[in-house]
Amino acid sequence: MTWLPIMAFTVIAVIYAIGDYVAAKTKGVISSILVAIALLLLLGGTLQLLPADLMELSGLSGMIPTFGMGLILVNVGSLMNLNDLRREWKTVAVSLAGIAGMIVLDMTVGMAVFGFERAVAAIPPTAGGTAVTMLMTEAAQEAGRPDLASFVAAVNAIQVLIGLPIASFCLRKAATRFIADGGHQRDVKTSGREINLRVVPQLKGPLATSSTMHFARIGVVAVLAQLCTNVTGISTGVTFLVFGIVAGALGIVEKGSLKTAGGEGLLMLATYASVAGSFVTMKFSDFGELLIPVIGLLLIGAAGVVVVASIAGKLLKWSPYLAVAAGVACLFGYPVTYAVAMEVAQGVTKGAGFTEKEEQRVIDYLLPKMLVAGVVSVSLTSVILGGLLIPVLF
Repeated sequence: MTWLPIMAFTVIAVIYAIGDYVAAKTKGVISSILVAIALLLLLGGTLQLLPADLMELSGLSGMIPTFGMGLILVNVGSLMNLNDLRREWKTVAVSLAGIAGMIVLDMTVGMAVFGFERAVAAIPPTAGGTAVTMLMTEAAQEAGRPDLASFVAAVNAIQVLIGLPIASFCLRKAATRFIADGGHQRDVKTSGREINLRVVPQLKGPLATSSTMHFARIGVVAVLAQLCTNVTGISTGVTFLVFGIVAGALGIVEKGSLKTAGGEGLLMLATYASVAGSFVTMKFSDFGELLIPVIGLLLIGAAGVVVVASIAGKLLKWSPYLAVAAGVACLFGYPVTYAVAMEVAQGVTKGAGFTEKEEQRVIDYLLPKMLVAGVVSVSLTSVILGGLLIPVLF
C-alpha cells in the first residue's frame, strides 16, 4: 500500500485521540503519551503496519525543528507570570537535587551492576532529552561506538515510560492534597510588591482575535530568541522560554496567543509526534535486547531522583509528592511536563463542581513547577553533563 501524507497525518491524530480518550476516562492516571507510545510500538516496528517514515510523511515532524518549537516555547513562556516565577526557586533546587541523586546512584550502584561505560552514558540522556542525546550519539558514532550510540538513543526513547507514571501518580497525590487543604479556594498570597512590566497595551477589537497578528508577534519574539542563541550559544530551549517570559511580561505577546491564533492544537500534536517518533521503527525484539541495562539504569537513576528530591522537598517544606514529580521531570521534559500537569489538574477538577477560577488555581499550583523543572534539567543541566562526560567516554 502506498501511504499518502494525509493518511499518515490521520493515523497519528487517531492514535493520539485514543490516548486522549484513555487519559480522560482515567482522569490522568494513564497518560495519553503512554497510550500513544504503546500503540506506535505495536503497530509500527512490531507488526510493521505503519511506515518507518510515518512522522516525516505526515509533515508533522518537520514543523517542530523549523518553526514549531520556537512558537510553542515562546507561547509557554508568555503564560508564566513573573510573580509566580520568583517563587519557583525551590523548584530549581529540588530539580538539581534530584539530578544529583541520579548521578550518585548511577555512578555507584549502576556502575557496579552494568559497568562504567553504560552507567556514564546513561547519565546525560536520563537528565535530559533530544538535544543531549543527539550530541552523545554523534560523538559515539565518530568514536566508532555504534553500540553506545544505540544505548543512549534507547535511554532517551524509553525514559518517559519510567518517569511519566511516577510523575502522574505524584502530581495526582499532590493535587488531591492541595484541594483537601483548601488551596483551590485561596488566592496565592505574594510578599513584596507585585511585578508589573507591561508597556504594550492589550489588543482590542478585531486585532484581539486576529490569528496573523498573534502569530506575527510570537514569531518576532522567537526570531530574536534564535538570534540570541546564535550569538551566545545558549540552548534555544532556554532562549525561547526566557524571551517568551519577558515578552509576556511586557505585553508584546498576550497570554494564550497560540490558542487564540488557532495553532496550539496542531503544534502540540506535532510535538507529541516528534517525542514518540522513535517508537515507530522499534520492535519488541529490539526493545528486549536493550531492556535490562536501559530499564535497570533508568530505574536506578529514578530511585536516586525520588530519594534526594523528596528529601530536598521536605527541607524546603514542600509536598514530597510534588518534589518527586518535579525531580523526575528530567526523565521526559517539555512538552510532557506541560501535558501531564494539565491532564492531572483537569482530571481532579472536571465534573467535581469546581469553578473555573478554582480549576485555574490547581493548574497554577502544578504547571509552573513542572515547566521550570523541565527547563532546568533538560535544557540546562543535561547539556552541561553531556559536555563534561562525552570526553570521558570518547
